[in-house]
Amino acid sequence: MNDLFGQEDLWKSIEEGTDVVMYLPTNDGNQEYTLSPGAPGNISGVWTKCYKAITQANLVINRVGKAPIGAALKSRLIGECKYLRALHYYILSNSFGAVPLWTDELDVTVVSSLPRTPLADVRKQIKADLTDAAADLPTSYPATDVGRATRGAALALLAKVYLFDKDWANAQKYAQQVVDLNQYQLVNFANLFDINNGFKNNKESIFEIQFKRDNATNTNVKVNYYYTWFFPLKDSNNRTYAGVDFGSTVLRGYENFYPSAVFVNMFDNADKRKAVTLATGYNGQNFTRFIKPGRPWFGAKFWDLQANDRNSGKDIYFQRYADVLLILAEAENEQNNTTGALTWINKVRLEHGGLTTPLSGLTQADIRNVLFTERAIEFAGEFQRKWDLARWGKLVDAVRSVAADNPKGAANIKAEYALFPVPDAEIVKDPNLKPQNPGY
Repeated sequence: MNDLFGQEDLWKSIEEGTDVVMYLPTNDGNQEYTLSPGAPGNISGVWTKCYKAITQANLVINRVGKAPIGAALKSRLIGECKYLRALHYYILSNSFGAVPLWTDELDVTVVSSLPRTPLADVRKQIKADLTDAAADLPTSYPATDVGRATRGAALALLAKVYLFDKDWANAQKYAQQVVDLNQYQLVNFANLFDINNGFKNNKESIFEIQFKRDNATNTNVKVNYYYTWFFPLKDSNNRTYAGVDFGSTVLRGYENFYPSAVFVNMFDNADKRKAVTLATGYNGQNFTRFIKPGRPWFGAKFWDLQANDRNSGKDIYFQRYADVLLILAEAENEQNNTTGALTWINKVRLEHGGLTTPLSGLTQADIRNVLFTERAIEFAGEFQRKWDLARWGKLVDAVRSVAADNPKGAANIKAEYALFPVPDAEIVKDPNLKPQNPGY
């Protein structure tokens, strides 16, 4: 999983081409919506890495099921693998819609002839795996095993899948079960991303991708260089980053991304999440250079100022408790319980944002608009935005809203581009993957 989450394939596929973050230089197919089956970009890596993980999960589920080991350990290991299998089918189905589905150990010749399974059937399997996993996994682990999939992770992902299906009652049901586990709580937003302040596997984290800092450049250690896409380059004298002295820090930055004007304007200036997400300075020093004039640096919450060059050990969140609370808010709002929805939204806004005035008296339509903005602010860069826009049917409008920053993307975007093309390279291996997704 580290390869999928720690490098660029999944992130660029979900976060680029939205209304939040912009890419420089601009010639990027994800952002400009110029991908094709023959040139599918990073999504090709998402396909191959997800199916590699699914193949491994199928193998373990089958063989551990037959192994002469204790029943408790057996059920836990199978539960972990069912969670991981569901997670990777979740990523695939959100990215491509209908995809080949298999849950057994299959010979490559069989796999290479499988057709695409309808999306409803893929999601049915995801739900079955997560229901099984939730029954078999513990709510927590001892310190030596922290980071493994838990009952909360399975229930939270189950709630999310039902949210995608617009099955509001079940989305609420399973999200509430996560709350009722009493295992999670919101953590100060700045501390959530502070590697020196209890960052790893904290009380808000439901499932995060584990990395280990590699100061010896040991290639067998899975390191994370996620932060380098957002971090400023050093100046020509190799001393400061955009005019700010980081002391002895030696990092490699690429200056690839900046926030859209639309995203910057989503923040209330009193929202404490703004300074954690967008950086205009560091340690009392103001930056003197920005990738885009008048814009702050994007992704400060992901920076690891203690990394050795690119070798960060900072984990990446995939499921956080704040998401569960906003799932509850959305599910209750769509069931006409605006009061309940505002309770969950206000909890996140007040505790994470430090805002002092609760929202009240809003209509169902008003709350939809709040969630549109709130989810952008809360989860910027955390594998959410394109999927949110697609499930809301707002991808086209959102991309066109940032035409000043992304004119090519705004001109090219179509509703069909909520899904990616199945790569030609995969269709060559398995002609039964046709027909191609609409629009490609």
